[in-house]
Amino acid sequence: MKTIRLSHEAPSHGWLTLHLAANGHSIEIDTSDVPNNPVQELISAIHSAAGGVMACVWFHLEPDGYYLHLEPIGDNIRLRLDYAPESEQSRSRKVMEVEGDRRDILLPFWRFIRDFQSRGYTEPHWPDVDYRDMDAIKARIDKHRAWATHLC
Repeated sequence: MKTIRLSHEAPSHGWLTLHLAANGHSIEIDTSDVPNNPVQELISAIHSAAGGVMACVWFHLEPDGYYLHLEPIGDNIRLRLDYAPESEQSRSRKVMEVEGDRRDILLPFWRFIRDFQSRGYTEPHWPDVDYRDMDAIKARIDKHRAWATHLC
């Protein structure tokens, strides 16, 4: 089982500090809510990945950026984090990669979002986030786990 941890500090005026740890690596990401909301993008990405579709989240550092890729590979998900100077994906380099069961990879992100939601952050510190897909995402993660268990 792969251990992934994602935590955050309270956002302040559109900046959010994230701490991502996986596979013995730890990265601190100070992301902006401009021009995108990476928390909202993360919800969309884990929803897509749980459904078997590749997804990406851009964490904008102004001007640099990190790109979190979630790539379904059979019953697994490959998580890759790239650092991109000037946020140019063509110049990005891999800083972290881990592959594991969909539940092991996606559930820590789902839990992070639920924790973030429970704190009720508002403007001017962080823009609104639409959490309506969270139950559907959890159901997709759990459904995949139940299906995979029946194959054994």
